[in-house]
This record gives sequence, structure tokens and C-alpha cells, in this order.
Amino acid sequence: MTYVFTYEHFDTSEGRLVFIPKLNPYDYEIQQLILEAERNIGALARLGLKSHPLKPTILRNSLVRTAHFTTKIEQNKLDFKEVEQLYQNYKKNPLTIKQKAQLEVKNVFDTYEYLYRLEPNKDFSDMDEPVLKKIQHTLMKDLTGYPDGYRNISVALQDGDGHISYQPPPFNEVPRLMQAYFSWLYTSVTGFANPYETEKIDHEKKVHPLIISGITHHLIGYIHPFPDGNGRTARAFSTLVGLIHTDLATIKDAFSVEEFFDKRIEDYYDTLTTATQGNLKPFILFYLDCVNASLTKVLKELQRYDRIKHIRELLGKGHVRTMFELICRMEDGEVFHRQLFDDTLEASPSSIAKNIARLKDLGVIQSGSSRGEYIVCIAD
Repeated sequence: MTYVFTYEHFDTSEGRLVFIPKLNPYDYEIQQLILEAERNIGALARLGLKSHPLKPTILRNSLVRTAHFTTKIEQNKLDFKEVEQLYQNYKKNPLTIKQKAQLEVKNVFDTYEYLYRLEPNKDFSDMDEPVLKKIQHTLMKDLTGYPDGYRNISVALQDGDGHISYQPPPFNEVPRLMQAYFSWLYTSVTGFANPYETEKIDHEKKVHPLIISGITHHLIGYIHPFPDGNGRTARAFSTLVGLIHTDLATIKDAFSVEEFFDKRIEDYYDTLTTATQGNLKPFILFYLDCVNASLTKVLKELQRYDRIKHIRELLGKGHVRTMFELICRMEDGEVFHRQLFDDTLEASPSSIAKNIARLKDLGVIQSGSSRGEYIVCIAD
């Protein structure tokens, strides 16, 4: 079935087009997810990410995950290890168009390095229309022959079978549609009706940054303002818009929402389609779920690091310390067999059993579903 742009979420007021997202920001389910996000952000702030020893690793991994998953969604075939390797060398080794997959990833690295230098929580112009266009230009640099800026061609989205699934608005409508969005964005962020009326803030017009971010993500896909790169641009620009949240801005380069879009790719596309038909709520719930999953992942990484450090101090030296170091290399939830210890250590079965009991008492492993099987649970 083909969906055609029908001006859902838009209306006319006093002769001009206005963007009015069909969403109740005070919906109970939405607010519950917002509260969860605020708790996660607050917990990360209390853990002191800014000065945490694990910060360089988290930042590197976050950018690699973002580049990998935002391009994977667009059918890039590089695996995670290849993207990680590219990150180590991309500034030294120039790429050509023949290396399209690598070039797509490199452009994501460049885009997010630019994005993270901006401060939209302090200056609205750091997420205004020229910034959106620069983000799309950087993402698509050397990958497209289309001129910069909004499209001057018609486009159509196809499904997996090659059938047209969505027909965005005509290209001549794009500028005024985007102008309506940026007017809404300004009011939703600042509470002012426009840049010329700054006497009185209307707090009822202000919207939570994460809701603004989710709406922005949908809007860019909905209008499809560019000839190419709209998906990547939507994900990048919505990340930037979310950083009007002052506390979130302090950890802006530490999490990757794109990873969780990819893990639930069918929900991602289904809820975006539903929003296109006029119901934004499912996508906003999905979007907030993914934000919380990404924040929780960083939180667990930090908690795991601190817990490992604490357990190491408790264990001192000996076989139990060696056993603990072995499980530290595993992910929480990973299953292993005690044979790992038997094969690694020169220790008696009774000694290994005694130390397994100690690790269980410390809560870093628990019994699995079969004899001799254990589950890693350092931060769980």
C-alpha cells in the first residue's frame, strides 16, 4: 500500500502554514518514559562520567556504534569490527568513492564530531535550518551528485519488494513545510511565539527535549526534504535537538540510540509509518524506549566498571582473582561452564568449587539451567 503525504500534523493559521504535531505530550505512557529517562540521566550525572576513567572507552565505543548502526539501517555491509578499525585510521587515510561503505561511515564520524561541538541548549542557532543542511551535506559528502540544500526533485520511498510505500510532498512544498517546523521548534524550545516576541515566555508551549527530538526524527522522514540521506540526517539532527536538555548535553557523546533502532528495526519502520498516517504516539513511545535503553547501557557499563574495581579489592590475589578476571571479559548475561576454570587453572576441583561459591556469594555469577553452568551478572 502506498501512503501519500496529506499534511497530517500541519494546518493553516492566519494564512500561513503551521506545524501542529498530533500528540499529547502529557500522555501517561509518554510521561512514564520521560521520568525513566530523567532518572537515567540523573544517575549518569551522579556517577561523574566527565571524570570517569572509563570515559574514553565509552566515547569511542559510542561513536563507533552510532556510525555502524545508522549506516547499517541504510544497508551498509561493514561489520562492527570493520567500523571500529576504520575509526582508528580514518583521519590519516583518505578514501575514494570506490570505498563507498567506508566513506559513508567516515562521514558519520565527521558529522557527529561537528554535532558534538554545538551547544543547542545555549544557542538556538546551533540547531537552526543552516545546521540541518550542514549535517546532511557532511553525511552525504562525496556520496551524491545532487546539489546542496533541499531537494528540487520528486522522491518516493520503496519497500523491500521494490513497491512505492510512501510518496513525500512535492519538492516545491519542502521550504515552507520546513519553515513551519522550525517555527514550531523555536516555540517548543523557548516558549516564545517567535524571535521578535521575547517579552513573555508561554511555558505551556514548551515541550520536553526528548519529545521534541522524537517528533523531529519523524518530521524529517515525513517531509523527506533532501534528495538523499534523509534517514541518517533525521537520526543525527534529532540527536542534536535532544541536547537542548542541559543534563543530557553533558553526556551527549556517550550513548547510541541508533543501536536500539537497529535491534528493533521492524518496530522502527512500523511506528514511523503509523506517525505518517497521523498517530505519533507509537513512534514517540518507541523512540523514548530506545533512548532509555541506550542510557541504561552506559549506566551499566559505568556501574560494572566500578563494581569490578571494588570486587578486585575484596579478592586480593589467588585463584579466585584469576577466575574473576576471566568472567570480567564476558558480557553480563553470558553463559559459561565451570570447565573454563578447570582448563585454565592448576587447582583442585574442590578449590575451584569453593571459589565458585565465593563468586556466587559476591553476586557476580549465578547458577545456570544445567549442572556446571553459570551466568555472568556483575552489574545485574
